[in-house]
Amino acid sequence: MGYSAFIVSITGAETRSGDGQCGIGSKYVVYILKVVNGDRQWMCEKRYTDFVAIDNVLRSKFWSMKLPRLPSKKLFFNFDNEFVDKRRSELEDYLKGLLQVACFSQSDEMWTFLTHKDNIVGVPPEMQEENEHHARALPMDDEP
Repeated sequence: MGYSAFIVSITGAETRSGDGQCGIGSKYVVYILKVVNGDRQWMCEKRYTDFVAIDNVLRSKFWSMKLPRLPSKKLFFNFDNEFVDKRRSELEDYLKGLLQVACFSQSDEMWTFLTHKDNIVGVPPEMQEENEHHARALPMDDEP
């Protein structure tokens, strides 16, 4: 077991629609992660394919280590609320399992997975009031 600089929970999931191949609309699920690193917290979004990608990279880099089991792919009925919630729970267990092993949790790949700016969508709701308080307390550039 090892020490992780991150505490991660998956607080929810959202089904979204987007442009698929050939201009055909497609649905996908985005999982909302709450990440804590010391006194910093942020929210980021990940799709199942992001978890598959980190799993593949870690398995390739740490080929001699046993990784937790990634929840399997489901091709049909994968937008059912019960399935999405079960997968959310399984992905959270998967991440927590990774973060318990030092070589995984302290890898550059895990750092990028949890901190990449393209996936960060804000701060947890409980931190918004505190952030607004700090913003009001800071002097503005246009003040004398």
